[in-house]
Amino acid sequence: LPQVQVYDKNGLRVVLDLVKHPSNPQLTQANASFTNSNSVPITGLVFQAAVPKHAKLQLNPPSSTTVPPSNSAVVTQVLRISNPLHDDKPMVMRVKLEYTVGASPPVSDLVQVDTFPPGV
Repeated sequence: LPQVQVYDKNGLRVVLDLVKHPSNPQLTQANASFTNSNSVPITGLVFQAAVPKHAKLQLNPPSSTTVPPSNSAVVTQVLRISNPLHDDKPMVMRVKLEYTVGASPPVSDLVQVDTFPPGV
């Protein structure tokens, strides 16, 4: 499945790598990767997501709440999507991100992700 870009702002980039469950087409694992192109770390990272009512989402904790600077390391978080209507309705996800870049004021951002491939 193609990679889905979730966010690219203030040096923070978030992408999802999607993996379908081999025997259950309703289930998709989305592996989120967070990278930071700034010269200072991103701290206090909070990633929250919601899916439509017909689907379910399980969000595991992130590998870290600090994203190291200069794309030097990747923070990861696993999401599991269960969508009984995967063939009928395209997946849409609302994402809330909170983070702080260096000594700047905290950022809180809401984005809608509607670029999922069919069948998720």
